[in-house]
Amino acid sequence: MNTQDLRRARLGERLRLATEPDREFVLTPCIGVCQMNAQTQWCEGCLRDIQEIARWGSFSSEEKRAIWSQIALRMDRI
Repeated sequence: MNTQDLRRARLGERLRLATEPDREFVLTPCIGVCQMNAQTQWCEGCLRDIQEIARWGSFSSEEKRAIWSQIALRMDRI
């Protein structure tokens, strides 16, 4: 398994945990790999853009869940 596959596996596990139906607290997508991709403008680790990263703490739970939905779509595109 290469580095990118390992990153996606870690992010996939966080996605699974974050989308559990009874979860009250929305987990951050951060997996500790903080490097922006020049082409996609997404973090190589969590697949968020810089605005999503910077504003994560101020987002409501609903907004965070919407970002997780976007991350799931991005995972399928790369």
